[in-house]
Amino acid sequence: MDKTQGQVQDVETQTSWTQATLFLTLMVFTAGQSFLLVVLPPLGRRLGFTDLHIGGILSLSALLIMVSAPGWGYLSERVGRRPVLLAALAGGALAAIGFGTIVHFRLSGSLSVFLALILIALVRAIQALVTSGVLPAAQALMADITAPARRASGMGTLGAGIGVGAIAGAGLAWQVGGKNPVMAFSIIAALAGFALSSVLWLAKEPACMASARLSDAQLPLRRIWPFLVTTLVSISAYSILQQVTALRLQDSLGFSVEESISRGGAALMAAALAMIVVQASAVRVFRWEATRLLGVGAVIAVTAMLICTLATAYSTIVATFILLGIGLGLMLTGNLAALSLGTGPGAQGKAAGVNVLAQGLGQALGPITGAGLHRVSPQLPFVAATILLVIACLVAARAWRSAVTSSR
Repeated sequence: MDKTQGQVQDVETQTSWTQATLFLTLMVFTAGQSFLLVVLPPLGRRLGFTDLHIGGILSLSALLIMVSAPGWGYLSERVGRRPVLLAALAGGALAAIGFGTIVHFRLSGSLSVFLALILIALVRAIQALVTSGVLPAAQALMADITAPARRASGMGTLGAGIGVGAIAGAGLAWQVGGKNPVMAFSIIAALAGFALSSVLWLAKEPACMASARLSDAQLPLRRIWPFLVTTLVSISAYSILQQVTALRLQDSLGFSVEESISRGGAALMAAALAMIVVQASAVRVFRWEATRLLGVGAVIAVTAMLICTLATAYSTIVATFILLGIGLGLMLTGNLAALSLGTGPGAQGKAAGVNVLAQGLGQALGPITGAGLHRVSPQLPFVAATILLVIACLVAARAWRSAVTSSR
């Protein structure tokens, strides 16, 4: 009995280390992406690039992430999760070094504008193709090491890592990126190297997953499509808010450009922090099943968006954004867990890769939709976001009915 208990404790300890490593990996990955999105537009002007050049680079890299992530997910079923994570982190570290080197030589006058632009575009394209394996491999490995009853808690850990990374990347851009971009890229490279070492030494794949990978299970799209739809509509709704919040504050509430940017960023930051708290702690405390998390979160998110659409005061908008963050924290965690549980063994990487594709589509459609609707009315993008979250509610209700039926 003592030997058995010791083995169980060893497994639980190893699982905890692997989960911590996955949290660190996603935090570092997201920090690098967030930093680049914040810094590259103004840095590009300093390097002599036009806004169109930078926009084209960022759009192309987003497309490359979308199309390559499913391939990495499929590959992780064949070669394992750790090799994909190691390759992605190594690519991220080398790309950060490449960015820093190019910026250094361009600022010193050793590189022409044209050559620097070509090199930046090339490095960003390679970075997008390689690092797009992080999300599907991390999500699949988390599914491998967590029992069904703890799946939501595990996915909440991943969500919290993404949230912390987004804030850390923006903070690095704020404190270091503008003054010394080369040093900032060096910091990102060092963090990626540290995360790579953690995966190499601390993250382990369960031996039992080898047979599941060799079975080459098919992706059960008929079971998981509702959760892919939820990913698409929820990310689209949130991307709409990111695009138009500052514009609404300026056009509807009369804030200046500087005030709208500052206060809009504060409202979105409040939503992000609420999501992190929910994913990191509340999900573990409640211990609800995945479909309940999805349903409750969707209802909270819709309620928040409906109130926000009608709000006429900045304080009300901030309060609804916090409520929205709570709702999205519950909903996205429950959705990821439900997606994983509906997929079953042998196809976790494939499902995770397709889910990243759905996220990318949402991030691409949201800003375009928000910008277009804002030209008609500052409230109309928020109406659209509410409708998208209503769709998520309907999907959650369907998933709940299916779960109740299968349990009988």
